[in-house]
Formats: sequence, C-alpha cells, structure tokens
Amino acid sequence: MTLVSSLPHVMLICDYQFCGSTERWCEALQTISNKDWNNELAVQVRIKNQSPTQYHELAELAKSMLPSTVRTLLNGDAEVAAELGYDGVHLPQSRLKTPSMYTEKLSWVSVAIHATSELDFLEPLGAHSIVVAPVFRPQWKAGTPLGLSRLRALVVQSSVPVYALGGIDYSNVDACKQQHVYGIAVLSSVLKARDPVEAIKKYLACFALANPLQESRSTGD
Repeated sequence: MTLVSSLPHVMLICDYQFCGSTERWCEALQTISNKDWNNELAVQVRIKNQSPTQYHELAELAKSMLPSTVRTLLNGDAEVAAELGYDGVHLPQSRLKTPSMYTEKLSWVSVAIHATSELDFLEPLGAHSIVVAPVFRPQWKAGTPLGLSRLRALVVQSSVPVYALGGIDYSNVDACKQQHVYGIAVLSSVLKARDPVEAIKKYLACFALANPLQESRSTGD
C-alpha cells in the first residue's frame, strides 16, 4: 500500500533516448546513485524505441545501479517492473488499459494524464499518482503546453496526487506549487546540469516545506 505522505515530491526521469547512448545513460544513473536520497527522490526509468529484449536488459541494468534510497519507477511495462523489483510503474497513454493483475503487484502506480477524460482510467489501474504533461513547452522535444489553468483543473479533479512535467525549471516551480501540485517531474534541467546532484537538491529544497493545502487535500483530511 502506498501512502501519499510517503511519495517523494521530486521525480527525475532518466530517459535513455535523451542521454543518447548507454554509456551516457549509465553515467547519469551512477551520478544519482552516489548520494543517499533518504527516499526523498523518485527516479523514473524511461526506455523507448527499443526491442522487448533490449528494454528488459536496460531496465534490469538501471535497477541494479540505483540505490535503495530512491523510489524507482519503470516507464511502460508493469509486468517487467514487478519482475525486476521496481517500486512501481509509470504508465504512458499507450498503457492505460494495462490489466490490474499486473499493477496490483506494485506499491506505486503512476499514470500519464493529458486531459480530464483520462482520469476515468485511474481507479481501474489502482493509480497512486498522476503526471500531467506538458505543463510548459518541453526543453528538448516538441510539445504543445497545457498551461497552468489546465494543470489546476486536473489537480482539482484528480483523486490522487499530481506531478507537473514539461519545461519545469527553477523559474516556474512556484507557479506549479500555486496550482497545488503534489510534486514535479524533471528531466533535461537535471540531466543537462553541470552538477545533477546539486540540481536535484535545489528542487527538493522547493518542497522542503510542503504545501499544507495540497497535503491535506491529498490525504482527504
């Protein structure tokens, strides 16, 4: 069972395609693994455009490198995530009809949401959180931003905590928090940083004093 209060406020997406090679991807994973994060950081392992065999091998490699002090999510396949011992799975739009027999084995089910109509998938999936994207224009790929008003609408209507993703940097974290998101998901602003660990620590500091309204709302108090 996943308690809302135990979810990290910052999720790093370690994207294989963004890194460009296995070597650079492993370097990013190794950098993250060198610090004790005390379960305050989630790492979503994202491996796209690979064969099933390569996907499984890379997912296994990432899991072996990440420390036990981060919460681990595998993007895509809930069955593989459970097999390899990930804490949870992040389900993109293409996986919204994943059978519950796979998701119920995991302690954290994260779901990608882009529109209010997709919120109907949360209960059948047993979702614990959603990632709304892209809130702002992504810094490394094409994408039409949803904007803060649509983010706020999804926060209001969601029954589970909301993470904001897409174009997130230090200049707009506060704007996201004002929409009462539970947390943020980041990618390029950390993976491109000269010191990724320091970049993550700065994002964590933004949530050092969690928003009381979001906390109470998420726990139903």
